[in-house]
Amino acid sequence: QRVHVNLDDGSSKVMTADRVQIILGDAIDSALESAERYGADLRFDADVCEYMNVAAADGEVEGDVDTNTEEKKCNDHVVEEDTDIVAIFAGARTSDVIPGLKEELHMHSWDELSSACRLWLEIKMSEKTAAYTARNVEVGAEKWHFTIESARNTSQDIVRIRDNIIAQHNWNMKKLEKGPDADVDAAKHAEMEKYDAQVEKIEGLLQSMSMPTPSECKEEEKRFDYIFTNAPDNPHNRAKENAANERGNVVIDGKYQVDIKIASKSVIDATGSDNGKDLLRQFGTKAIVTGGDACVPPNPMAAYGATLACEFAAMVVQLATAHGHLNAISRGLEGIGRDVDSVDPDWQRQLEELKILFNRLYDARGRSENYFQWMQTLICNLYSLPPTVDLDDLDDCRKGSWCCA
Repeated sequence: QRVHVNLDDGSSKVMTADRVQIILGDAIDSALESAERYGADLRFDADVCEYMNVAAADGEVEGDVDTNTEEKKCNDHVVEEDTDIVAIFAGARTSDVIPGLKEELHMHSWDELSSACRLWLEIKMSEKTAAYTARNVEVGAEKWHFTIESARNTSQDIVRIRDNIIAQHNWNMKKLEKGPDADVDAAKHAEMEKYDAQVEKIEGLLQSMSMPTPSECKEEEKRFDYIFTNAPDNPHNRAKENAANERGNVVIDGKYQVDIKIASKSVIDATGSDNGKDLLRQFGTKAIVTGGDACVPPNPMAAYGATLACEFAAMVVQLATAHGHLNAISRGLEGIGRDVDSVDPDWQRQLEELKILFNRLYDARGRSENYFQWMQTLICNLYSLPPTVDLDDLDDCRKGSWCCA
């Protein structure tokens, strides 16, 4: 990654860094194709019914977890194969996805530190013809914002933005149906006007990116500017958003609430509680792993949310690789054992213990990543929330009449 940094003396320098995190683009497809070439069975966007044993969830299955024979059922759907690892990634809301999961993840939350934030995305044809990434940051109390700008050359990113706009528009229209009758028509009209303008902007950009480059400029690469901003929701930052809207390049905007929560556990396996074993039984798996189960608002230091999810994704790949190798060794020992009597049965037990140790490594790394995420959340909410301490109280604190911690 090349990051352009503007220095205080007016000069700038380009800093480069190698990043192992995969966030967007063709790199994801390449990684998935590579995993499938090595025999990985990858499934995305599947209904939970394909993996969850409803009978077990209702308490109808008794006895110890037997992941080799347990059938996963949902209504009339039956999947007979077992799984080594089930990964559940839903960010800070992972604990609410499946009943009983919250207890196993040991969730902690601080509702009083919740804060509201704004986001907006601007896109336009770029004057830049080479890779470019820069950060634009204002710091200080609630006035801070975090903007990351990049000059991109992939039309797939524009299509992804368009898909998000369509999905958001459909969601907005559904919400408007539930509003007061007197306001519905006017609100729908405003929503349609906004949506049409956004789609027109996107389609125009797609067309510009697809047009052939003039022969005299063939060495120059077409790019578009992708400028993404997050900030606490307050009048100071809403003025920034209004200025961006006046420039006519905003295609996505919105607000969201940031809650502070953290999971102190990220793995469930056969060494866990009875509730954890029930979850294993429900999914017919030997291990359930979760990722990114801490919540961070945008902040003036770094946009770490996507990085956290990608760190956990890399950890899942490493864990799956470890389990896969150990499975191959186990199968090899079973084949040898049929022909000779010299294979120590204790080896198989030690291989299973080694799998558990790899699970523990994932859990330890997950705890560390979530803690770092939580610390950023705590610090940055102090930037986001309006001041609530009276100056006279601060004077008393300095005099030692009460303690600020």
